[in-house]
Amino acid sequence: MLSRLFEGFADGVLLLTQEGNCIYSNREGRRLCQVLRDGQHSADAVPLGVWLMCRHMIESRSLFAGLALVPTQTFIGTKNQLVRAKVQWLGVPPDSDAYLLVLLEDQSRSAQATALLEAVRYKLTPREKDVWLLRHANCSYKEIAAKLFVSVNTVKRHLKSISAKRMLLTEG
Repeated sequence: MLSRLFEGFADGVLLLTQEGNCIYSNREGRRLCQVLRDGQHSADAVPLGVWLMCRHMIESRSLFAGLALVPTQTFIGTKNQLVRAKVQWLGVPPDSDAYLLVLLEDQSRSAQATALLEAVRYKLTPREKDVWLLRHANCSYKEIAAKLFVSVNTVKRHLKSISAKRMLLTEG
């Protein structure tokens, strides 16, 4: 039941014991852990940065006993892939049997989905959409121009057109 519930999530899901053992992970969670584990020896280990977040939660739970804290941190993985991690207690109040729920979000995928939705919303041309997707991927004007085989001025022109379409939509 647990696996069917979490496998459909767009985000990665990890369920950890307080000792750092992973008792459940969905497919996206395993993929994003692999992205973040670059250089770590054990293929099954929770990425170091994520585990440090969990340790801070464990160590500070007596200080914040009544609060539902959800620390969030963004990590840079392989190929400069951005992954946002959120950690929270699963089990209220967090007693000795509580587990840590870790949610991992592929921010590159999220930015691309946002850019695609905005392309439809702003009624962008196919070429403007290409420029917008690359801009959302944090590409510079020069990088966009190189990837699309156009001049930097053409990229600027497309972005100016996109900006005008966005302004029209927000004013209207």
